[in-house]
Amino acid sequence: MELFGEAWAKAYCQNLNASEAYKKAASTWEGSLALAVRKDPGAGFPQGAAVVLDLWHGACRGVRVVEGEAEADFVIEADLATWQEVLEGRLEPLTALMRGLLELKRGTIAALAPYAQAAQELVKVARDVA
Repeated sequence: MELFGEAWAKAYCQNLNASEAYKKAASTWEGSLALAVRKDPGAGFPQGAAVVLDLWHGACRGVRVVEGEAEADFVIEADLATWQEVLEGRLEPLTALMRGLLELKRGTIAALAPYAQAAQELVKVARDVA
């Protein structure tokens, strides 16, 4: 299954809906989140790409894959190699954000802070899909 591809995105949304831990941790989260890959023609992302999740109170109401810039309440961007490290469990997302490997392109850390546990569950579920 191609990372950040249509099939991966749909499986990710389905797995989020099946996760009781995510449902509990994200019970107050409302909005959209984009996991974006920077432009990288060599890795198959000539315009960049993103998986945009419609998240609502612990459920994934929908997902879409877009090329280029993503529109979402929160946009987290990195190159493909960094995303692979995060999804393989070799790099913690918070560490990657602090080191500038993951970049919060839209939204603020302060706005994300109340959802730290939900964000951890998002990554755990994504690791199971990848």
